[in-house]
Order: sequence, then structure tokens, then C-alpha cells
Amino acid sequence: MTKRIFLTMLLVISLQIFLFNHFDGSKADLTGFMIVSGVPINNKFVLLGAWYIFFSMVSFLSLGYLRQYISGYGIYLMIREKSKVRLGISRITKLMILISGLSLFQLLVSIVFAYINNEDQAFFYHDFQSFICIAGLYIMSNFVLIFIQMALELYLTEQVSLLLINVYVLFSVTLGGVLLSVQKLTWILYFLIPNFGMYVRVDLPESVGLSPVIAYMVLTVIIIILSVLSFIRLKKMDLN
Repeated sequence: MTKRIFLTMLLVISLQIFLFNHFDGSKADLTGFMIVSGVPINNKFVLLGAWYIFFSMVSFLSLGYLRQYISGYGIYLMIREKSKVRLGISRITKLMILISGLSLFQLLVSIVFAYINNEDQAFFYHDFQSFICIAGLYIMSNFVLIFIQMALELYLTEQVSLLLINVYVLFSVTLGGVLLSVQKLTWILYFLIPNFGMYVRVDLPESVGLSPVIAYMVLTVIIIILSVLSFIRLKKMDLN
């Protein structure tokens, strides 16, 4: 990660935390950190916007992460006897590390903020198991969403893929809030990945919603499917 990207993400994360705290300071009381608390079920749009800031930036930074690489610099690596598939696997692995690193950094900044402002209420001191569970879901769902964007780029243009994944994210969060509000057709939530990393929407203590175990299973299956589809596409892809 370059220094410019690091500083940009730090600014984005700081803005996100400020907006969460300004418009709904109770988030620090609820979880000890605001990020993985997510968007309230009533879909308070200013908090939806605050939550979306981070993903939109990561999505934009990932634009063309695989397609442009194997169609550009990757061609020179293939001349040196490296296949498209090997390059793709390498790129996907680096993407996992990048997304996990950015998400962890976001969580750490949020935890530090909550510690400074509300040490006595820090959620992760009282229920560390739930903290690990929801933090893992948040990081994994971020990776899967960007992986979907990257896989789409193998079939569509980078711009269309960027638009589709971001529309899907906003639609999923909004619809998820509606379904949880009326408590009907909640099984649809398992097709709405952005909700997986939100504490207020996952079936953890004092919350009714998604089962974290099923959510982990769904994400794992999606990663396998995306890996297979990407492998098949890379094998057939014409880079000329």
C-alpha cells in the first residue's frame, strides 16, 4: 500500500467515524466500536451514507485490480512462463491481504476512538467472542464483495462492474433493514452479503437476524464459486 493510499484511507476512516459518532453516538455504547455495528434496521440514511463511505473507497481502489493487471503488466510476466491462472491466483491472494489489512486498520482506528471516548462501555471487553465473530464476518464480507467485483470485471467492463457491485451493496443494506423491520422473508438476507458484517443485523446476543454460522458458510461457498468461475474465465480469456 502506498503512502498516498494509506493517508487517503485514514482520512476516509476518520470521516466515517466522525459521522457515526456525530449522528448516532450510541454506537460507541453498543459495541465499543462503531464500524461493525452497521446501519440500524430502520435504515437511517445518514448512517447508511457514513457506513458506505469506506466500502465505496475500497471498491474504487480495486477498480481493474485483476483485469487491467493481467492485460497490462501481467503480459510481460506471462512471457516469462507465468500463466494467467497463476497470475490470477496471486492477484486474488494479494487482494485478500489488502482488503483484510484495510478492514483491520479501520477496526483498530474505531476501537481506539471508542476507547478514548467511552472506555467503561467498551463492548469487546465484555464479549470478546462476539467481537471476533462479527469482526471476522465484516472482513470476510468485504473481501467477498470486492472479489465479486473483480470476477465481474473478467466478464464485463471495469466501470459496469463497479456500478453493479455498489448498487447491489446499497440495495442489500436498504432491503435488509426493511426485511428485519417487518420480520418477514428474512431468509432473503442470506443473499444480501453487506448485512453479514453488521452487529445489529446478525443473530448475536440481544439481536435477532442473520445466523453468524450460516453467514460464514454462505461466504465460504461464494468464495469457492467465484474462484472456480474466475479460473474458468482466465483459462479462456483472450488478452489481445
